[in-house]
Amino acid sequence: MRDIIIKNVNDSGYENKNLNRFYDPEGEHKRSYEFSKNEVFSPYRSGEGQLTVNFYTLMPGKSNYPYHRHFGKEEAFYIISGEAVLKTPGGDITVKEGDVIVIPPNENGGHMLTNVSEAPVVYLDIDTFSASDVVVYPDSGNVRFLAGGMQKSFKLDSEVNYLDGE
Repeated sequence: MRDIIIKNVNDSGYENKNLNRFYDPEGEHKRSYEFSKNEVFSPYRSGEGQLTVNFYTLMPGKSNYPYHRHFGKEEAFYIISGEAVLKTPGGDITVKEGDVIVIPPNENGGHMLTNVSEAPVVYLDIDTFSASDVVVYPDSGNVRFLAGGMQKSFKLDSEVNYLDGE
């Protein structure tokens, strides 16, 4: 049986993440996916629990991740400070300090946060743990499969017959 976990976010550090530098060293993408992340709790690392708890900081002009939707986990964002644009299937929405965003794990849950202001955007991200997830990227036609330690990305239009090669 697990114990209650208490961590002070001020005592754990932020790690800078630059997805462009990692996945796109040639700089071919249109948008900058760069943020600071404070991973307070992650069942992916500890093996326990059902919630991940992270704090993010987006600097002006930066986006958190490419526009995507999950089919294996639900997310909730709480905007602590700043103002950003949330890209959704229904269009762009301005979100600001005090807003809570609940993102369902389905085709209605497409999302991407972009800081279009002159000040940092700080937000809390809580999502449900999922041992596996399918993430669709509508703008690029990519799909990503995550299971255990495996992560693989494919194009949606590269579908094969269920028994292909069997």
